Amino acid sequence: MNYRLITTNEDLHHICELAILCKAVALDTEFVRTKTYYAELGLIQLYDGHRLSLIDPFLITEWAPFYCLLKNKKIVKFLHSAGEDIEIFFHFFKTLPEPLIDSQILAAFTGRPVSCGFSILVKEFQGIVLNKAESRTDWLARPLSQKQCDYAAEDVFYLLPLANALMKKIETSGWMEAVKEECELLCQRRSQIQDPEMAYRDIGNASQLNPGQLICLKKLASWRLVYAREKNVAINFVIQESYLWKVARYQPTSLSDLFHLGLDRRTIRQHGLTLLGLVTESQKTKEDPSLVIAYLNHEPVYKKIFKEIKDLIQSIGALIGLSHELIGSRKHINQLLNWHFGLIPKEKRPLLLTGWRAQVLSLELTKILDRHPMMI
Repeated sequence: MNYRLITTNEDLHHICELAILCKAVALDTEFVRTKTYYAELGLIQLYDGHRLSLIDPFLITEWAPFYCLLKNKKIVKFLHSAGEDIEIFFHFFKTLPEPLIDSQILAAFTGRPVSCGFSILVKEFQGIVLNKAESRTDWLARPLSQKQCDYAAEDVFYLLPLANALMKKIETSGWMEAVKEECELLCQRRSQIQDPEMAYRDIGNASQLNPGQLICLKKLASWRLVYAREKNVAINFVIQESYLWKVARYQPTSLSDLFHLGLDRRTIRQHGLTLLGLVTESQKTKEDPSLVIAYLNHEPVYKKIFKEIKDLIQSIGALIGLSHELIGSRKHINQLLNWHFGLIPKEKRPLLLTGWRAQVLSLELTKILDRHPMMI
């Protein structure tokens, strides 16, 4: 396996010119994400079937050729478990690879688990046992070691033939359009920018708070997310989620109150006055009943309906040879039930009733939902 480290704009332009002559390329990224909000890009791997390149983002200043490669819709871009790679491309290049095919999704549509690992697939399809010793290495350090470069190169060297083999299976089985749809959904989901005003809904136990406390939590969670983005600090390094909930619940009025709630000295020193200011501001804000978070699992018939849908998904999965987790997860079922019972707008049609999932589920799902009219 030969590869080349790309460290100049001229070299990047050259390899991209050659890559656009190919029908498909394999892509991967190496990054570090410990204390920062955004992942820090350490390396980009590109393999077009002839040339394997390790692109050093620290030394490249002219990215236009690579950007054009990403946007060239005639060239399929294969990635594996692409969620974090999508976030990196979207943040770093303000675009996504098009079209993107995730080999993990390809594998899922051959009946394998939804989170099937790359090394497992490489061993199965190519008989190669990959060395994962460098997976937790520091990709921001320079110079990169030989072991780091070898590890990074393997990820795309074996990805391209693996993806091609999986594509042949998908073409035979007839799931290709579903694969494309699922990859597009992945891109949409991982490139969405969360509205800070909605961040409070992700805080654990938010449903236990009353309307006044939720106003406070909303302001706190919004401030934390905006701060994390502006300062590029991992969100829980700004302030822990549990602290936000306590501040919203007990509404402290002094720094000593924050200390008695269990907040650490660093958090109080850096953000104590801001937190107290947000508490005061929330107390002057009119209560908004729409902030209240309703959960279906508090309803007596929830478990019965949930089980009916889960059993349906499992039986359909066994029939068509796909993992029930791929067809519909717990999150997907809850989204459907929230939609059916009016907790989310009717125009936001749930995933289980759209696309390929609707084709395999909608008839039987509709029967289940019709047996359970509005209960809230």
